[in-house]
Parts: sequence; structure tokens; C-alpha cells
Amino acid sequence: MSSCSSSLTYKLVLVQQPTIGSAFEDNLLGRLGLAPPLIVELQVFRDGKISDATADLPFLICQCSLLDEQGRVADMVDQRVGSASQQSQEARTAPAAVSAVPRRGRSVRNKISHRGGLADGTVTPLSLDSTEASTSSASEDTLTPGTGESSATQLSGRNSPQIVRMLYGTLAAGPQQYISPNADEEEKAYFFFPELSIRTPGRFKIICTLLRLSLPGMEAAEVGSLASVETQTFEVVKRTDYSAPYITDISRHFARQGVPLLLPPGVSAE
Repeated sequence: MSSCSSSLTYKLVLVQQPTIGSAFEDNLLGRLGLAPPLIVELQVFRDGKISDATADLPFLICQCSLLDEQGRVADMVDQRVGSASQQSQEARTAPAAVSAVPRRGRSVRNKISHRGGLADGTVTPLSLDSTEASTSSASEDTLTPGTGESSATQLSGRNSPQIVRMLYGTLAAGPQQYISPNADEEEKAYFFFPELSIRTPGRFKIICTLLRLSLPGMEAAEVGSLASVETQTFEVVKRTDYSAPYITDISRHFARQGVPLLLPPGVSAE
């Protein structure tokens, strides 16, 4: 997708896009970047012809957001949601805890008449002990020792959302000019995202949006989204199932020019 601002038209072109990733889950310090790293080229046109955008570059940024396989926004996730079996187990145990009190209450009422005694009108020590034991047992089911919190309160706490970010790394970058990997070897403007990583396994896409920074005196029409482009769907797997792909020629080309693309230890850009 491209957009026109004043007499200029902006376009984002995918030079390289990720094909696989390793889910970092809760290990923030052990994150591995998507591979190969995402590289986006900026093209600027004036009257249908490629134009020099050097003067514009300091005011432009490219921002990444995460989409799921269907194209829905997936930047945040509820970490509370566990496996289906875990949720099913909670659903089975929760009603049992709530219904435990009425059952014990009925058993006591069956033993004691509506006048407070047995059928013959007497109250024996055994019946009093049973009543006290039933009351104590019901209290233990509804209150957690040492906390004073009811089981319903604890269940509500477990069910409260725990929203966390899915996409980590350098999510926004400014344009940098480097020699193109194409045969023309011209200097062009690129956005580099070498350390993007995703929290959980799944199939995702990344959408890159070109934005103009707001400056004093600018009209609203000149600020905001100028262009966008989406990657193809790629897969993120568990760390134990991850196998890094080979370093691409495009990554080596830019690494030789000094772009910090985080090549693996011992891997040369040559």
C-alpha cells in the first residue's frame, strides 16, 4: 500500500522478510530475533518517477505491529489463558467448591428437627458435635486459612486478565541509506528490524507502517500513516523445535556495510 502526501507518493517494499521464529515465552533475556531479519525499502515518487527523499528522511519512521494469520491485530495476549485441559479442570472444580456448603447444610438438617432437637425433642452431645463439625468444615471450604479470602475471591483473582506484549525488539526505526543489493548498486533508504521476536508459538504476519513525525506548523493531512506493507505468514515455534536458517546473501550484503544484523557468533559477513 502506498500513499500520497502533497506531491510526493510513498511506498514500502519488502527486501527481506522472516520465515521462522523462536518463541521466547517468559525468557526475555534469551530472545532470538526472527530469521532472516526484516528489511524494508522506502521508495518516494514525484509525478510517477522515483524522487530523491533525502530531505524527508529525518522526519519519517517505520513502525512494526503484529498480526495473526487472519490479519487481526495480535500485539497483546492474555497470559492467564492456559491449556484447554487446565481450563477444563478449573471449570470442573469450581462448581464443586460452591455446592459443597449446601450439601453439608442439608445433611445436618436431616439429623435435626425443625424445633432444634431430634424426633423425641432432646438434643444429645453427639448432635451438637455434628453441627459444630459441619459448620467448621463449611467455613474451611469457603475461607483460605491465613488469608481470609473466600474461594470465590481467589477464583476471581485467577481469572483476572494478565495482558502482556507479544512483539518485542526494535519496533520502530528510522531510514538509513545504504548501497542496494541489486545490480544497480545505488544508494537507497532502508528500515532494518534485526531483533524482532515473538512471545508464543503460532503463525503470524508483521505489518510495517510508514509514519511522518508531527512538527510545529504541519497540517493534519501531512501527519500520520503514509504507506504500509505486510509480510507473508511465517511460523514461530518453541525454542526446543527451533532451527536457525542459513544467513542470506542480503543479510551479508548489509552486514558488510556495517548494519548490525546480529549474525550468529563465528559467522562472517563475507
